[in-house]
Parts: sequence; structure tokens; C-alpha cells
Amino acid sequence: MPRSFQRLFPLLLLIFIDSFSYFVIIPILLEIYFNHPDSVLPASSSEFARNVLTGLTISLSTFTGLIASPLIGNASDKHGRKKTLLACLACTTLGFLIPIFGLREKSIALILLGRVLSGIGSASQPVAQAAVADLCEGKEKALFLSLIALAMTIALVLGPLVGGYLSDPQLVSWFSATTPYIFSTIISVIAFFLIMFSFSETATESQLRSQMLSLSDIRQGLLSSLKNYHINKLLAIVFFLELGWSLYYQSVSLFFTQHFHQTPQQVSIFNTYLGILMCLGLLLYPLIMRFFSIKKCLCYSLGIITFGFIGICFAPSILWHAGFASLITLFTGIAYVNLVTLISNQVPREHQGWAMGFTSTVLFIAWMMTGIASGIILSLASFLPFYLATAFLILTWRWKKSI
Repeated sequence: MPRSFQRLFPLLLLIFIDSFSYFVIIPILLEIYFNHPDSVLPASSSEFARNVLTGLTISLSTFTGLIASPLIGNASDKHGRKKTLLACLACTTLGFLIPIFGLREKSIALILLGRVLSGIGSASQPVAQAAVADLCEGKEKALFLSLIALAMTIALVLGPLVGGYLSDPQLVSWFSATTPYIFSTIISVIAFFLIMFSFSETATESQLRSQMLSLSDIRQGLLSSLKNYHINKLLAIVFFLELGWSLYYQSVSLFFTQHFHQTPQQVSIFNTYLGILMCLGLLLYPLIMRFFSIKKCLCYSLGIITFGFIGICFAPSILWHAGFASLITLFTGIAYVNLVTLISNQVPREHQGWAMGFTSTVLFIAWMMTGIASGIILSLASFLPFYLATAFLILTWRWKKSI
């Protein structure tokens, strides 16, 4: 295990950066799209327009990740994990760098272009999961997949803090909305060289093939995977779990800003609190696996998450909201690791890149849909996103008893 961990450590840093590129942007958007000194929108812009643009900017990276994920997952099977990861990390670095110029020129187009490139870079996550599958089996695989989920969750902790506080000129006079992007660019460059010089290829020669992937390959591969490996029910659970969680997470910042009148810094503290809770759940995951099978752990987790969403729908204050959100956050990470492990266990070694790529595609679809819709839904009714999230979790119960 120590040797495997040493080989996978560069992946953990890369996964951290991919997720960090998503979570760091949310508090920055509250600065640049609303009435703050760094705003790139006219003061006359309506709240509805700001909400919609916020949702669009967030969802743009998930949309490009959706398109890129199966392509990149399959490319890693054919051309190697290392080359693919380096290409993705280069996109992530540009995704941080270009918005710096966009903010200075007050160009929304450059900010959106950065989100496009960040989304392409984030498609490296299924490649990292496939690399885990190359090296591990059984419960060791579940453990290392939980470490990847933990790296993603640490980004959930640090991203809001970096985005919220490194953009606050009241903390340091030269801080602005560009400061988090500069910080992230430096970290990405460091990670690029770490992957280049410290990460060894995990795919075997027999796994690597020469031809490029076509759109027809994607469609046929997905249909074949669903038919031959019986993962359709698991993917359905992934989809509705992520619909519920992503709708909540992408709505709660605007909800706290508009319903509870919280500042971007206060919102970032709450988002960091959620990240810490998810980290705690993933740290407890190896202990939980000593007492429960993967399937039972998944079923219990989905039940607790559903209960948490029901509670949030009736929470009268921030304190009550935070209490129920704690249950949701603790067990969402655990449920996701269980689902990824079950899917990986259903698929042979030579198709791990495909399986992880399509799993991430399902995740990206969910986050893209809710990212686009979250601002609009919140504008219709402040608690409506939470009602819908509850409904999505209830739908997972349709399949969980038959997995």
C-alpha cells in the first residue's frame, strides 16, 4: 500500500486542483457579478440577470467537462494516463490564467473562456480513477478511491476560502478578484511539473491502442457498457444523487446571500464548513467499511441524505439549515465513493477508462443542468431548489434495493 500511495500522490494533487478550479470560482462570482468594486456588470443589471449569468458561468465548465470526459477517458486507455493528465492540467492552468486578463479588461467572454478550459481540464478526474483501478483491487480500490474523493473534498474546503478571502481588499490592500486566479495558476504549474517528473505510467502496453475515438465510438461504447456490465441502475443513482447535491450546493451561496443577507466571505465560511464535513465523512469511510458492505453503506447513506434534504426544506434559520446540511454533506461523499467502486467492480480492467469516463459524464450532466437552472429556480422561489433536491434523492430509492 505505501508504494501504491507514493505512485498515486501526484494524482491526488491533480484531482485537488481540478476540483479547486470549480469551487474557488463561486465566491469570486459573487464579487464580479454583483454590486461590488470588482463587478464586471453595469450597476443597472437586474438581480435575475445576475443570477442567470452566475449559473451560466458555473455550469459552463461542467458542460465542457461533459463533452471532454469520455474522450479523455478513452484517450487515456489508448495513449497512456500520463500524457492525458499533462494535457488536462495544461488546460486547467490556462483556465486560471485567461480570466485574470478578463477581469482586468472587464471581459465576460474571457472569464467564460477560462471556465471552458477549466472544464476540459477537470475531465482528468476519471483518468485518475482509472489509474487507481490499474493498481488496486477489492477493498484497497475502495480505499484509494476514497482518497481521491478526499482530495476533491479538500478542494471544497480550501476553494471557498481562497476565493472568498484572497479577493478581499479589506484583508490585504492589494487583494482583488484576480488574486485567487494568480494563486491557482502557480499551484497548477507546480502540479504540472510534479506529474511530469514524479508520476509513472500505470496503463500496460496491452491496454494502449492507437486509433482515436469517434463520436460513434462514444455512443456505442456507452450502450455496450450499459448492456454488458449492468451498470445502468448504478449510473441512474449517480445521476439523481448528483442532481440533488449539485442543485443544493450551487444554490446555497445565492440563497444565503439573498435570503439571509450574508456577505461573500460569510458564504465562503459556510461552504468551507461543508467541505470539512465531507472530508470528515471520507476520513471515516475506511472505518465504516469494516462494519458494512459497500452496498449496505450506499443504501444507508442515501437514506440519511434524503432525511437531510427534507429537514432543510423546513429549516427556519441558518442554525437549523446547517444542522441538516451536515447530514447531507457527510454522507454524499461516502455514497459517491460506494457508487464509483461498485461501477468499477462491474467492468473489466481494460475498460476502466471507459467506465470512469462515463460515470463522470453522468456527474457532469447533473452539475451542468443544475448549474444552468439554479439561478432561475432560486429567482422563482427561494426554497424551490431544496424541494427539487429532495425529490431527486427520493427517486434514487427506485433503484437502490435492486443493485
